[in-house]
Amino acid sequence: MVQKVLVCITPQSNSTRLIDRAAALAEARGGELHILHIEKGRNLFLTAETPVLLQKLFAYGSERGGVVHGLCDEDVTACIKAFIQTNQITCVVLGEPAANAVGVPTIIQQVQEALPQVEMVMLNRENASS
Repeated sequence: MVQKVLVCITPQSNSTRLIDRAAALAEARGGELHILHIEKGRNLFLTAETPVLLQKLFAYGSERGGVVHGLCDEDVTACIKAFIQTNQITCVVLGEPAANAVGVPTIIQQVQEALPQVEMVMLNRENASS
C-alpha cells in the first residue's frame, strides 16, 4: 500500500511548517503528499486575504511535491474523515489548535476515534520545528 500523507492547513503563513513536516514524512516513506484546506460554509473565499494566502500556500505545497485540495463544507470534521477514507490517507499532519480555539480538539478527537488506523502527527505551537 502506498503511504499517503495529508496535511490540513489554514490560510496562515505558518502553515508552511506543516507542509514541510508532511513533505518530509511523505518523502521518507516514498509516499504521496496531499494538502487540504476546508473552508466552513459554501464559499471558499470568505475574506479578501484568503485567496492570496491559499494561493501562496498551495504554490508552496506544489513545489514540495504535494497535490492540493480546497473544499467547502458545513461539517469540517465529516469532510476531513470522508477525504481521508476516499483518498486512503495513511498519515495526517495537523497543527496544534490555539488555546482559545473552540471545537478544534473535538475535530481531532473525532477523526482519531473514527479512523484509528490513520497515524496522526500533531505539531505543537511551542516548538514549530518539531
